[in-house]
Parts: sequence; structure tokens; C-alpha cells
Amino acid sequence: MIKAITSVLILYIGMAFTAGGNVWELRSNKNGIAVYTKTVDGYSVSSVKSVCTFNTSLSGMVALVLDIPSYKKWIFHCKDAKILKWISPTELIYYQEISVPWPADNREFIGRLKITQDNKTGVITLTVENEPNYLPEKPGNVRLKKFSEIVVITPKGKNKSELSYEMLMDVGGNIPGWMVNMAITTGPYESLFEMRNLVNTGVYNSARLAFIKEVF
Repeated sequence: MIKAITSVLILYIGMAFTAGGNVWELRSNKNGIAVYTKTVDGYSVSSVKSVCTFNTSLSGMVALVLDIPSYKKWIFHCKDAKILKWISPTELIYYQEISVPWPADNREFIGRLKITQDNKTGVITLTVENEPNYLPEKPGNVRLKKFSEIVVITPKGKNKSELSYEMLMDVGGNIPGWMVNMAITTGPYESLFEMRNLVNTGVYNSARLAFIKEVF
């Protein structure tokens, strides 16, 4: 039960905005998916970084990340995911709920996602800023008050991209950080594994986004 609760609370892929002096430690490396953790000053839960290579274009990768409802197909224990507001083609606000085994309450968060691309290297950066007060909290859930993400998509060749995903959060409620850290790599690994399976179906291969420049 402890492992089930702590695995789900990591939510999905994860890694974090960092603190000085702390270094990434490789915790898992299998099936082409590497998962790292490190401590962050002021947080009881370690930050998590997941890295994997995907056989699709840059537009395909971004199209997948922007397909918020698809999160229920690949993010570990994602119960609900929906777009709340499109601000521009490269910025939106979305809601996500993660199922957590009883007796813990489900976790939810609202994020503002922004996309930028380096014109020279083609590297794409997606950042998610926490918007905890955007909507009232859903009854029975715990709203994440401290949460941030960064995704870096690096071109590695024609129709090949490396995705590096970081997340930092405070799970809230009465779940201690040490308990979450016991199974911190499960959610990120399972999420990237399912994400890659979804990409391999080819559903995003035809994606062409006007604001994304392919470099190969």
C-alpha cells in the first residue's frame, strides 16, 4: 500500500528546477528510459528527471504534449486532464487530476504551459508554472500549491527527438516526503514507457506546427 500511494503521488514523469550544490543521481535505467533524482533545498520530496528518445519529429513531440486529454492514456494514474484556456498557439492553461489509492486523497493541479524554441539549435523548451488559484479546489481533492515543470526536447536526427522532463512539487496533505521518496521512480518510468508506446503508433507523425521549426 505504501509503495502504491507513493508511486502515484509522483504523478508521472518528473524532474525539477534545481538548487545549488545538489546533483542528479541515476536511480533507474532500463528499456531506454533513465530516471534521476536529487534533493532540493526547501522540499521534502526529491526532484525527478526522466530522459528518453522518441522516433518522431519535433512537431510530433510538441503535438503530443499539447494533446492534454491524451494524458489519461499515458501519464501514470492520470484520472482527468483538460485544457481550461488557450492563450495563444504556444501558451495554455490546463487542469490535471491524479488518482491516489485510499486512504490518501487524489491530487490535482492547474498549470500554465509555455513553449519556446531556440532558432539556432532547434531545442524546444516547455515550462509549466503553477496556477493553484485559477479555479476553486475540487471537493475531496488536494490541490498542489507548490509545483513546477520543465520539458526540453532536443533534435537528434530526422524524426528522432530526445525528451528530458523535470518536475518539482510538494504533494501536500499529510503524506510525508520520505514516504513519497521510497517509490519516486515508478511514476516517471511508467509514464515515459506509455508515452513512447503512444508515439510509436504513429498518431502524431503527420503533425506540422507552424511555430515549430524542424532542423533535419
